[in-house]
Amino acid sequence: MSHARPEPDAPFSADGRVPSPRASDQEHEAIERPTGPPWGPTRHRRAPRLAAAALFGLLCVVGFVLMLNALFGAVLVFPGEAALSILLLAMVGVVGFLLLRRIRPVREPDLVYSLSALIWGMTGAVGLALVANGHLSSIWNKVGGLAFGSVWGAASTAPLNEEPLKVLGVVLIAVMAPLVVRGPIDGFILGALVGLGFQLVEDFTYSLNMILMQGGVDGMVAVVRSFFLRVGLTGLGSHWAMTAVAGAAVGLLAAASWRPGPGRGTAAALLFLLAMGMHWLFDAPLLGTVPGIVLKALSIFLTTMIVYFLLRRAHRSRVRRALAREGEELGVRRSAAMALASRGGRDRELARVARPERPAVRTRQEQMIDSAEDRAFDGPPRPDPP
Repeated sequence: MSHARPEPDAPFSADGRVPSPRASDQEHEAIERPTGPPWGPTRHRRAPRLAAAALFGLLCVVGFVLMLNALFGAVLVFPGEAALSILLLAMVGVVGFLLLRRIRPVREPDLVYSLSALIWGMTGAVGLALVANGHLSSIWNKVGGLAFGSVWGAASTAPLNEEPLKVLGVVLIAVMAPLVVRGPIDGFILGALVGLGFQLVEDFTYSLNMILMQGGVDGMVAVVRSFFLRVGLTGLGSHWAMTAVAGAAVGLLAAASWRPGPGRGTAAALLFLLAMGMHWLFDAPLLGTVPGIVLKALSIFLTTMIVYFLLRRAHRSRVRRALAREGEELGVRRSAAMALASRGGRDRELARVARPERPAVRTRQEQMIDSAEDRAFDGPPRPDPP
C-alpha cells in the first residue's frame, strides 16, 4: 500500500471534521447493520434468517418449559432459598454480561444479540441439555455399570451434549444476523455470553441440590456455600470459558460464509474439540481436592485467555488495516484513522474537535468503524501497515 500522501497537521481532517464517505463507499453504508432486523433484502438471504430466528425462538420456549418443569417443585418447597440464590447469581450475571461485552475489541457487540445469546444459554441450551444428559447418562449406566456412571458419568456426558447445544445458539445467531458474527472474536464473545447464561442456571440448580443434600435444613447456608463453590472457586473456568472457545470456532466458519477451506475448517474443529476437552477436564473426577479443583479452573481460564488474546490481536490488526485504507480514501489523517480501532483512541481524537462538532464527529467515527469492520472480513489478511 502506498502512503505517498503527506499527513496533514489537523487532528482528524483538514477542517477538524470526519469527511463523509466517497460515493464509491456508499455500498458500505447500504449494508444492513446488526441493529436492524435479522433478515436481508433478498429472498434467498431472508429465508434462512427467518428460519433460524423461528427455530431460535421455538427452542428457547421449549428449553424454558423443560427447565421450569425440572426446577419448579424445588422452588416451591424452598422459595426463600431460591430467591437468595437468584439474587446472588443475578449480581454475578450483570457483572459478567457487562464485562464480557466490554472485552470485545474495537467496540461492544450488538446489545440485542448479546441478550439473545444470554437468553439462549439460560433457556434453550439448559432445557435441551437436561433431556439429553438424562438419556446419555442412562446409556453410560447400562454400558459401564452404575459405578462407572456415578464416577465418570458427568465427564462422559456433559462435553458431548452441552457444548454442541450451547454453541448451537451462536450458530443460529450467526445465521440470523451475519454482521453480528463477522469473525472468530464475535463468536468468542457470543459464546461466552451463552456460557454465562448456562452457568447461571446450572449454579442455581446446584444451590437447590445442595439444600436437598443437607436434608433440607440450613437452606440459606447451603445456598451461600454453593455460591462460594460454584462462583468463587470454579467460576473463572466454567461454562463461559468453554463456550467462548467453541463460539470462536463458529466465528471462523461464519466468516468464510460457512464454506471454509481445509485450514480454516481444521482450526474450527480443533477449537471445538479444545472446548470439549476443557469441559471434560472440568467434570472429570481428577484432582478432587480443593487445590486441584482450583488448578483445573485456572487451567481452563488461562487456555481461554490465550485463545482470546490471539483472536483479539488478529481482529484489531485487521480493523486497523481497514481503517488505514478508509483514511486514505476519505482524506483523514492516517494515524487518526487507525486510532479509531480502540475506544480510547476514538475519545482522544474526539477531544481534539470543538465541542459543538463532537456529536457529528462521533457519528462519522461509528460509520468509519462500520465500514472498516465490513472491509476487514471481506478478504484475506494483509500485512500490517507500518
